[in-house]
Order: sequence, then structure tokens, then C-alpha cells
Amino acid sequence: MKSRRPEVSIPHDSLTLPLRQAARCWPDKTALIEPEAGGRAWSFGELEEASSSLAGALAAAGVAPGERVGLCLPNGAAYVLAFYGILKAGAVVVPLSTHYGQREMAHALALSGAQGLVAEARLWREAAPPQAGGPRLKVAVGQPVPPGILDFASLLNGPPGPDLSLGIDPQAALAVLPFSSGTTGLPKAVMLSHANLLGNLHQNVAARELSEADVMLNHLPFFHIYGMTALMGAAVQVGASQVVVSRFQPVEWFLDLMEQYRPTVLLTVPLVVQELCRHPRLPTLDLSRLRYVNTSAAPLAPELQERFTRLTGVPVTQGFGLTESSPTTHVNPLERVKVGSIGTPVSLTEQRIMDPRTLEEVPLGQVGELWIKGPQIMLGYYHDPAASAATLVDGWLRTGDLARQDEEGYVFIVDRLKELIKTKGFQVAPAELEHALLAHPQIIDAAVVGLADAELGEAPVAWVVPRPGAVLKEEEVIDFAGQGLARYKRLRGVILTEAIPRSASGKILRRVLKESAGG
Repeated sequence: MKSRRPEVSIPHDSLTLPLRQAARCWPDKTALIEPEAGGRAWSFGELEEASSSLAGALAAAGVAPGERVGLCLPNGAAYVLAFYGILKAGAVVVPLSTHYGQREMAHALALSGAQGLVAEARLWREAAPPQAGGPRLKVAVGQPVPPGILDFASLLNGPPGPDLSLGIDPQAALAVLPFSSGTTGLPKAVMLSHANLLGNLHQNVAARELSEADVMLNHLPFFHIYGMTALMGAAVQVGASQVVVSRFQPVEWFLDLMEQYRPTVLLTVPLVVQELCRHPRLPTLDLSRLRYVNTSAAPLAPELQERFTRLTGVPVTQGFGLTESSPTTHVNPLERVKVGSIGTPVSLTEQRIMDPRTLEEVPLGQVGELWIKGPQIMLGYYHDPAASAATLVDGWLRTGDLARQDEEGYVFIVDRLKELIKTKGFQVAPAELEHALLAHPQIIDAAVVGLADAELGEAPVAWVVPRPGAVLKEEEVIDFAGQGLARYKRLRGVILTEAIPRSASGKILRRVLKESAGG
């Protein structure tokens, strides 16, 4: 099915175009505010000028067009400047999680072949592997700057360099080399072109109805594709002001920010919506300027979606995307939100629901694997032709997500194909059990995985986080979660824990849970 939305026009240009245009149209308008830096504000003109100076400094330091430069920073103006500065130097941005450990960082730098690395000064000891062959160009943000490493702040003060991205072929040239979430293994590097990302920016702002009048409270990490494109990039694309923070906790502080800056749009993840709903102060906030809340990156329980709206009067919509699709593929139309659905395809996007075994389209309403096609789909996995061939079929992206669509084209995600638990020949969707567990008044978070079992093949086991002071009994939790479900879906064990391991985007790291249980 093709998207029924009006077709957006995608310029034949590089990913630096949005900042160039914003600086030309709104040079003095506030582009970015940093509450964690004393409320420091940047105009679009300042971002354009400083990022151009950084581009010139990087080129002078030996960064050549097409080379990869790692970017390991928390949210802030420095991230935005480094992102656009690297692109203007003609190089490829390699976003790196600030949560990476030594092994993960070494893997990412080696796989991407990064010749440069921009990182926080305090992270340099862990971010820069000691072995030979690491990045030759090292830049530190913040003080003190370690010996032998360039000071980021000083690189912003030189003359502006030319935008070397202007001469590239946007369809073929890499702009960003992000990493897949790695929920089942080591992350893969995803090749996204300038055209992929610029196209998805246009798809995003049209689907989410963003404009220069919006104020966005951007707290999701920019090193993740969702934060990078749908938050940071989309704000620049339309000339919106973004209030940029690196966290959402403590929740009391985040609520203070919502009161102070009065955002018009909040793009977030279900975990944040859940935490906000638990805070007694939420219903008392003046959210009259907040047009909607949109969640992506993880499934949103319908009960949670309805609860936030009931408490605040603000609609909550759900979207969908993957690193491999730049990321956005689906958004709920604001004029017709369907609870529990990720919405309909964004402009210029096609969808199919396919039988993962026969690779044939399934009848309307039946469950199959969601396939997607559009200008935002990746070029492939870097240095991994086998994985690329398995994921891209005649231009279609196999998402690995089981879903169904209704007669209006709305898609409902059932679960991850690879995360299905196979017990006695039946398939159990972890998300179904997790939604059931989260309905328990004494459970604040939960995850379900399949552990090897001699009799069943795999046994569904839950990790649950009890509410502080709550006393949970295993059989009670098992009985509660199993209400109204088939017997084969019944949990075979419950493990109490203080926290569920999640990726930066809020996805459950099931491999970590399996490893902790020896499964």
C-alpha cells in the first residue's frame, strides 16, 4: 500500500541545507536553549557561523571529504555544532553512544574506520582505545583538555570554511553512519545518505505538522537516530526553537522545564510518558500550549496512551521507525489517531505485510512481517553485504517486526519477529505479556524473554520492577499476567529486579537479560 499523504518535495542537496536555510530565513531567532548550561541560547545565525568555523578547522587539521568522524557527546549545542561542522567538512558523522563501554566503543570505531573523534573531555579515557589504529584526530569538548588533544572551543573561533558537502551526490554520498540498536548482538553500522536523511526530515515535518512557531523540548539522545532526525534535525528544518537537555530525570526537574519553556510538541518514548503519568504534579501543569505528545522507539501500551490524555487533555500519538529507515516510516495523523496503532506511512512511503516464510503478501488484517519502501531506506550495512542482502529485498526493507494493517492502512505492531518466544510449537509475543504486567498496580516496569527449556523449547520468564515498598509474589504475578490469555502463554517464572536494561532509545535489551540468566 502506498502512502495516501500528499507527496513532499525533496531537494537535491546535502544535509547541511536545513541549517543554511534557517540561518538565512531566521538569523537572529533563538534556535537552541541549553538549560543545563545556565540557559545559554544560540541563534540560527550563530549555529551556522560556528559550525562553518569548525568545518574549516577540521579540514585544516587533515579531515578529508568522505572520511568518518566519530561524535560521542551528550545533547547540547556542542553536539549540533559538531554534527553540522563534520558534514560541512565533507566528512561522515559516526554517532556514538555516550553509554558505550570500552568494548562497544572499540567495535564502533574499528567497524566505521573513524579517522577522527569528537568526545567529552571527561570521556576521553574510555572513548579512545589505547591500541594502534585508533582515530588520528582527537577533539575534546569541555575542560580540562587532555594533552595531545584539540580543544573544541578553540576550533569555533577561526574563519569559516567552505561547505564541502555541496559538491557531493546526495543519493550516493554517506552523511551519517549510525549503529543499529544492538538489542540482539553487536550493533551494525547503517549507511544513510544525504538524500535518505534530508528526505526523512521533509517526511517528518509534514507528518508531524511542525513549523517555525513550535517549541520542542528535546531530551532524547541525539546520538540515536530518532533524536538526531525527528528532534534535532526536524527543529532545524522548520526553524523551530529547541530546548535541549541530556536527560529527563529527575522527573520533577523535567516538569519544571515543561512549565518554564511551555513546549508545543514533545517527541519522546513510552518510558518517559509512563514516568510523567506517575508523578502527582502532572495533572496540575499548564499544558495549554502542548499540541501533542508523540512516542516512538518502543511499543506504547494503549492504557498508557489513554491515561496521559485523561490526566492532561493532551493527545498522545504513536509513530514508528528504524535506524535503517532514517528513521521515520509511520506516524498517526493528528486528525485521526488510532490508539494502539503506529499510524499510516509517511509521504512517499509504501508498506506491505508479508509472510516471513513464503515472502508473499498476507490478506488484510492478518499478521505478517512489515516491509517498507521509500526514499528514507538505507543504502545497506557498512562492510556487511550478507546482512544487507538479507534485510533489503528489491528495495524493500524487511523490518523484522510482526504487524497487521486495517482497511485504512493503519498499522498495529504485534512484536519483533526475532523476539517471539517459541514454546511447545506455539509463538508467544513478549509485548503482549509485558502490557499485561504493566497493568498491575504494583509493577512499574517489566520485560519478558524466552529462556531455554528442555520440555517447552523456550519458557516465557518475566523480569519485573516492583513499586517501592511493594511485596510481590511470583504466583500472584503469573496469575495476573495470564488473565484472559491462552494457557501456553502463561509465564513460567518471575524475577524481581531494580531496573530493566534498555538502550538509549528505550528498547529492552533482552540479550542482557538472557545473559544474566545464563540463557
